[in-house]
Amino acid sequence: MKLAIPTFNTRVSPRFDCAQSILLVTVDDGKESKRQAITFNNWAPHERINRLLELGVDKVLCGGIDRWSVASLQSAGVTIYGWVTGEVEDAIEDFLQGNLDAETAVSSCRCRRFPGDDNAGAKPPGPGQGMRGRRGRGGRRRRGSGGQQDS
Repeated sequence: MKLAIPTFNTRVSPRFDCAQSILLVTVDDGKESKRQAITFNNWAPHERINRLLELGVDKVLCGGIDRWSVASLQSAGVTIYGWVTGEVEDAIEDFLQGNLDAETAVSSCRCRRFPGDDNAGAKPPGPGQGMRGRRGRGGRRRRGSGGQQDS
């Protein structure tokens, strides 16, 4: 089995489509047997996908990933474990120990950049606004440190 992990230095890259390199890990009998770092400088998304498929990747551990990449990889039989964060070594260990379960596997992701997504056309979140939406609990967005709110 071949596992691909988009990397940012020693960490899992927060975005699949922006990673400059991918660590390819070969796993035999539940243990790591080989590693290979692959540089993806300025490659278009379809070039990344095609290269991973040429390399025989079975599984991808990544942070955020756009729907087009999910669909492309899954249609080729690749299993995607999305929203994985932290150090690459920890992610590999968690995977090998079976700590990444089916709930971690991505069936689809919401990405505001690509047409066809549920939130297509929505403005991207601003500073301090996470993936839970543009407004926090109670439907109010906080502004600045003065405690002013708008509704």
